[in-house]
Amino acid sequence: MRIVFVTRRYWPAIGGVERVAMSLGEALHAQGHEVEVVAQCVDEGRFGRMTHIIRENRRFQPFSHGGVDVVQFRPSRLRRAPLLPFALELIPFGGRISRQWLRKHTAGYYTAVVGGLLEPLLAQADVVHVLGGELMAVAAVEVGQRLGKPVAITPFAHPGEWGLDAGSIRAYRGADVVIATTRADAGVYSGVGVEPDRLQIVGLPVPATTAAVAPRSGSRAESPLVVFLGARRPTKGVDILLDAARLVWERHSRARFAFVGPGPPLASSDERLLDVGPVSDDERASWLSRADLLCLPSISESFGLVVPEAWSQSTPVVVSDIPVLRELVEASGGGLLARRDAGAIAEAICSLLDDPQRAALLGRAGHDYWRRHLDPTAVARRHVEVYERIVGERRTGGAAASTHAA
Repeated sequence: MRIVFVTRRYWPAIGGVERVAMSLGEALHAQGHEVEVVAQCVDEGRFGRMTHIIRENRRFQPFSHGGVDVVQFRPSRLRRAPLLPFALELIPFGGRISRQWLRKHTAGYYTAVVGGLLEPLLAQADVVHVLGGELMAVAAVEVGQRLGKPVAITPFAHPGEWGLDAGSIRAYRGADVVIATTRADAGVYSGVGVEPDRLQIVGLPVPATTAAVAPRSGSRAESPLVVFLGARRPTKGVDILLDAARLVWERHSRARFAFVGPGPPLASSDERLLDVGPVSDDERASWLSRADLLCLPSISESFGLVVPEAWSQSTPVVVSDIPVLRELVEASGGGLLARRDAGAIAEAICSLLDDPQRAALLGRAGHDYWRRHLDPTAVARRHVEVYERIVGERRTGGAAASTHAA
């Protein structure tokens, strides 16, 4: 099967969607499928909603990685000129109105302008799989449908942050299938009008990681390590964890808190707060392996990829009690849920630092769940089952299969 991924950004850029696309693509290739990625960029430059209109993405040459071929979708400045009216979205009030209401209609204009460039990149696909939302997703879904290709989309929507603008919703409603990460994630798309028979819960691939250092041991108990892993966006709860650290120190004065991932520097010189910053994949695995626990006090997640990444290292987690993370933790038994405030987070952290044996049991439960359900090979097979289903429906349903409510 020839599968074409369409995504805004791909490896070596760092991020959840990028990691999922790379892991899934390589697992599909290992199973004998031909995978190509169409991406707007592969670097760590600023990538806002208007980047594809106002600023050209940095050019890159086609390349292959892990058996997956990667090509760029990069409309020329001349081609992008008709899109300049979208710059009105940069006006705070006007942009909010556009994203919430007008994009359902203006996204079609975007497709009309750039669709001719995207069409040859999708023409040889057996299945088009779109990862993410925004205008790029609308164009990929509608061009794929125009070519008669079955189209799957994995939105990665974060309620309250991104992925639920009117254009993205148009893409979800137009695809043959919307692939959700959990029941809670599926409920988000059902709530914006995606029919239940076009929703599939598949999960995300989380590859096994190899730490470059020895894992934690009981000898580290006198100086426990709590790791936050991810971008330091306000919704991730870095401020809550910093406040929780001060409460944890009342019972575990030597506990260290490592903040691993990109973002603004920590506003503290306390040597127990480790401002690690961006890391390589090997370093990422090392921090998770050394940690006594991972803490993620997010306000919203589409899946919470760092949670099963911690489980791949048998590291237990303390996470905020939000639907997606609750579903993962309750299904696996791999950690603790806590109310999203400093006191509750601190108490959950202390309860595991107080009882290393309990923490180890939770970590092993998480590891077992990761191995059974989130190994890339198993997740890739579930994706293939979805692909084969929509290919079959397209063949038997003909043109009617491409008609969905916009």
